[in-house]
Amino acid sequence: MQSKLFETALERAAKTWQTYTKVLCTLHLAFIIDALGGYLFLQGKSIDFVGFTVVRESLSATYGILFSLFVATTFIESRLLKTCVSSNNSLMPDELPVIHLWFLSPFSELSFMRKVFWFLYIDGFHFLALFSFAHLAIFISPDCVQSFLKIDLIKLPDDIYVGIGVIDLVLFIICVPFGYLTYRNFQSVRAALYDRS
Repeated sequence: MQSKLFETALERAAKTWQTYTKVLCTLHLAFIIDALGGYLFLQGKSIDFVGFTVVRESLSATYGILFSLFVATTFIESRLLKTCVSSNNSLMPDELPVIHLWFLSPFSELSFMRKVFWFLYIDGFHFLALFSFAHLAIFISPDCVQSFLKIDLIKLPDDIYVGIGVIDLVLFIICVPFGYLTYRNFQSVRAALYDRS
């Protein structure tokens, strides 16, 4: 029973991370396309994305909330996996097909794939910090930032624009410890599985 629970939890964790990877890669692709198009989005022009009109400021706020939910979900899933593996001494990696099908994972036998996995996780924190900085830097020195980037950054009232940055910063500070605990949980699961094998 515990083995089945572990495998189900592993499948859910894999799906969560696959969704996150797709979203993060789409975000990178969107910024590359924006750069090739002359930074129209960063200059404040809204874009249409899957039937939705996306403005620059809404991206920062939405990303902060969604990334925080992702971090909370992955922490809970990693803790469940750790609980399952610590209470079941019969789990073996060669008996769990999900581990072998989840190529880009913290359980990959290839060190390179594990490093790419953790790089993508850290990259999500990087985006959250970057969005927060972009909003708070305007508050600190708007003339310096606007002249450096050569774009008009403020389309909202100052207090709302800075408020988005503050919220993203608070979410970043909250997410970092949970991100580290997720890392520790996955490392414990990997060590338990492969030490047994």
